[in-house]
Amino acid sequence: MGKDAFLNKIAGFQRLLLDTNTIIYFLQGISPYDAILKPLFVLFEQQNLEAVISVITETELLVGPLKKDNKEALTMVKLFLNDFPGLKVIPISRQIGQMAAAIRARTNLHLPDALIIATAKIAGCGAIIGNDPAWSKNETPVAELPEVILLEAYV
Repeated sequence: MGKDAFLNKIAGFQRLLLDTNTIIYFLQGISPYDAILKPLFVLFEQQNLEAVISVITETELLVGPLKKDNKEALTMVKLFLNDFPGLKVIPISRQIGQMAAAIRARTNLHLPDALIIATAKIAGCGAIIGNDPAWSKNETPVAELPEVILLEAYV
């Protein structure tokens, strides 16, 4: 579908939750995703759109550089997490935990995924940007969860 279709898709949203793979694609410039993510992150930088991540995503982003003892990558991830304009890292609350339990019970998603999706709902995100097809193929309606926008559909 391409970059324009992706930008049109997100145009109606004010706040988006970013899944871990979205940020990895952006930080590492992974093609073909970087072509649609660069303009998205410009919107975040200009504060035309709010970016939200779960503390689960923060943890996942840090694991790779720590495991490989890659100080340069670790510095880049920490800089992104701490200084990227408009990025909010949402901690896990009891409310998020309880909603994640309901999501997991109805969908069989893994707990980290359920926690990330619950974070999007509690944080008021209109959509989740990611690339996990299991999230969008779920046909069990759960308390009006945010839409899942798969990057793969736009590259």
